[in-house]
Amino acid sequence: MPLLRPPNRRFRILLVEDDPAWQHLVATGLAEHGIDVHGAPGVARALESLEAVRPDAVVLDAILPDGNGFDLCRRIRALIGELPVPILVFSGRDDEASIERAFAAGAADFFVKSLQWKLLAERLAQLVSAAQMRTELASSQRRLDRAKGLALLAHETARRTRELSSSDPLTGLLNRKGFLSAAQELLDAPREDPAQPAALLLIDLDRFNRLNDTLGAAAGDEALKEVATRLRQAFRNMPGIVLARLASDEFALLFPALRTAAAAERAAQIAMTELSRPLTCGGLDCVVRASVGLATTAVPMRADALLAQAGQALSAAKSLGGNCSRRFQAELGHADRERFDLEAALHQALDRHELVLHYQPIVDPRSRRLAGVEALMRWQRDDRLLSPREFIPIAEETGLIFRMGEWTVAEALQQVRRWQAAGLEVSTVSVNIHARHLEQPELARAVSQALDSTGLESSTLELELTETGVMRDIKRSLDSLQGLKQLGVRLALDDFGTGYSSLAYLTQLPIDTLKIDRSFVDKLGESGQSRAVVRSITALAQALGLSTVAEGVETRAQLDSLRALGCDEVQGYFYARPMPADELPDWTRRFDGTVPGAVRTGPGVALRAVPGAGDAARRSLPDDPAGTLRL
Repeated sequence: MPLLRPPNRRFRILLVEDDPAWQHLVATGLAEHGIDVHGAPGVARALESLEAVRPDAVVLDAILPDGNGFDLCRRIRALIGELPVPILVFSGRDDEASIERAFAAGAADFFVKSLQWKLLAERLAQLVSAAQMRTELASSQRRLDRAKGLALLAHETARRTRELSSSDPLTGLLNRKGFLSAAQELLDAPREDPAQPAALLLIDLDRFNRLNDTLGAAAGDEALKEVATRLRQAFRNMPGIVLARLASDEFALLFPALRTAAAAERAAQIAMTELSRPLTCGGLDCVVRASVGLATTAVPMRADALLAQAGQALSAAKSLGGNCSRRFQAELGHADRERFDLEAALHQALDRHELVLHYQPIVDPRSRRLAGVEALMRWQRDDRLLSPREFIPIAEETGLIFRMGEWTVAEALQQVRRWQAAGLEVSTVSVNIHARHLEQPELARAVSQALDSTGLESSTLELELTETGVMRDIKRSLDSLQGLKQLGVRLALDDFGTGYSSLAYLTQLPIDTLKIDRSFVDKLGESGQSRAVVRSITALAQALGLSTVAEGVETRAQLDSLRALGCDEVQGYFYARPMPADELPDWTRRFDGTVPGAVRTGPGVALRAVPGAGDAARRSLPDDPAGTLRL
């Protein structure tokens, strides 16, 4: 977040500190960052200096020779009343009791004594800017509220809000139903100045599910209650607003009228600034970031339509990486609106159990036995089954790919356990992991928890990462892959041959499998170069003690060539398309001796492809040929 400062001038603080050395250090350190420091050695001098200095902010020591900083904080807060002068308590102790006392006394922030002057300057600049923006907004709102009609309307809305039974039990705010009802009443009311717009802010906490999953639901509830409190406090001087919690981590604010549409953007900045301060949940200090979508209207409008516009703007903010605000623009194209709608729906897809896994068999071409399966994600949205090409790019841009990857690992392992309990021997399941997931320390923990919950052998799971993704930051990838390998899982380098792997690094990577990209398999029999590449990859794998899997096998000629070239395993439409989990047992039975020409050898399942099966499978899922798109 950029440094916020009062525009076009230095600003000054009153420093209440009895230690001359600290006074000098603070004054010198902050001066380099555009802040003038006026010192006061104790309580008496501090109270005398308030009128003379007229500071933009007060920084006071928690321990003073003629009193304590917490009592002084209360006295200063009482003296300055509603003036936009934030107070920061400066202490050599960072215990929880001191922090709670500081905020209970009316402090806006708490800072442990250190020589980090830039950090202190940023904290002060944010506090001063937020206070000034609150004052400006409150002043604008008060001018608008002088009209009797709006004042009476705000009073009536507050009375109706208290009577509404549709409230959120956790935060005490309105829920979605109550919000839409109260918002519609305000939007339908006659306006003194039709040119002054109403504004709706839709606030979503970035990656809140990760906090909830990591620290537990109780800690998540603590965080949500604190968010509600901060939003109430931030806009407490603006009568007539409607505040609600619409969903798990989604809040809404409606302003009946603002002087300009730009004021809504200032309100969004205030909300983001308030929520950016660390909060305590589950006994830990957590930083919550928020994305804000805002929509304005100067004409009567349905509340749900205005909320939908704010939702599209919120999706746009999320697509930019979050921790920012975006305003709805009426000129957004149809394609953009569809994308925003898709993004918003994808955020809820996991919670609504709309994501499903299909499984494609991996076959040993010599024994014709089932060697394992690969889990491939699909999205069952209403009556459509969406292929990965339609939603995985969005998941990558918004960061949802991490949560989706961890869900896929857990769900795939649970499915293997269900198959094994039903007597179907599936020994390995492969799951694609995005290379960026290697940067997340949560990945190894999520994999370990998923294995523990099923009781399966670690080698049951094979994680696939693309060659290009791993090689993008090879040093970080090495560390992360070593950590995963210590868990006992298998690792595969996917789409091998299309990237730029260095042989020196390849010998260091703790991988078990090379997956030959389907672009080489497609041209087997047509291109001598493709055959040479596949021969080189299988020879390299054998030299390094790795196994090979060829993707996208669709014809008998391709299969025969791969077998002759020494490829260990194959997958593709020649044997089977990706299928729902409940179809795999039937598929194995069709090839276990119950159809002509199939044989069973030993405990494994012997397979023989049905002529034309590849073509039929291709027609069954035209938007995802040969399973080329995965998680």
